[in-house]
Amino acid sequence: MFFHHKFESPWKPSTPPLQGVNLGGWLVLEKWITPSLFQGLAAVDEYTLCSTAAPGIRGMITSHRDRFVTLADFVWIRRQGIDAVRLPVGYWTFGDEQPYFGTIEYVDKAFAWAEETGLKILLDMHASPGSQNGWDHSGRRGDCGWSRDEQNVIKTLEVVSKLAKRYGKHPQLLGIELLNEPKWTVPKSALLRYYTAAYKMLRQECGPDVWIVISDNFRPRRWKRPLRGTGFANVYIDTHQYQTFNTKEKKLTITGHLQKTIEKVPKVLASMRRYHPLVVGEWSIALDPQSLAGLNQPQVEAARRAYGAAQLLTYSQSSAWFYWTYRTEDGGVWSYRDCVAHGWLPTGATPEVAPKSA
Repeated sequence: MFFHHKFESPWKPSTPPLQGVNLGGWLVLEKWITPSLFQGLAAVDEYTLCSTAAPGIRGMITSHRDRFVTLADFVWIRRQGIDAVRLPVGYWTFGDEQPYFGTIEYVDKAFAWAEETGLKILLDMHASPGSQNGWDHSGRRGDCGWSRDEQNVIKTLEVVSKLAKRYGKHPQLLGIELLNEPKWTVPKSALLRYYTAAYKMLRQECGPDVWIVISDNFRPRRWKRPLRGTGFANVYIDTHQYQTFNTKEKKLTITGHLQKTIEKVPKVLASMRRYHPLVVGEWSIALDPQSLAGLNQPQVEAARRAYGAAQLLTYSQSSAWFYWTYRTEDGGVWSYRDCVAHGWLPTGATPEVAPKSA
């Protein structure tokens, strides 16, 4: 049987959850994922990279997109027992936003490869006009202006609508995530208006079974009641429970991280699940070096395996999880491929899987 996971319609929370990886750094560029694209340039994000006057930028980015993710990668991912990929796209994907270069032909390829290999796709609106968080993965680092200009919201709705028209009936579409990681400063009222409008529009294009995924806005308790009840179905909430960015978490030992993952995070997730089914759209075994200080190499290896195992146990109460990310140029803990190669994460390898055309 080609399919590792049995997909049924209508979609319901899975036990165990759907297992996934993010295709980060492919269609939305991030300097830390692919530093070679930015080498020798002052560019810090996709906007400044595409704006540079350096010769050959378009060809270099095209070459990257041709090579960074291919059918062979989809085959490898599927062979690990993975069920789905989360595909970050930018609002420039249709090629009508300067200075960015369009990517829609690669989204088409991703859906074709997904059909070849049996993977599902969660389309993720990763980068929005005006930026929803001011971070480089929104396309442009700096100002967080998405919600301050209604035209930004309208443009985002237009792009989501075009994506839905193109892929809404595709058999490999798992769902559409309306906005990745809107910053906690983005007003809940603005997000709720956008989420509601996008939901109603998407249901006309996609039908009732496609997941509509909203972000928790880094404030899980904000989203207890919205988008529930009559008129809303298959609304999932996405949470990212990284433990490596703030000062308090950097000071935790590996024991502290394991304790938080096993004891505290499940309570947060359980609270969220009372109101919406849950997606862990991003997670990683990455920890700040401070948290591993004083450990020898075998202990570091054990710590990484333990932290990964703890998260897998905790995220078993979700409907789907997606590791961030599939690949990085430098490898390491942020690269799922490296995590599998080093034994930091388990793999449900199924060698008999092959594309239909093989």
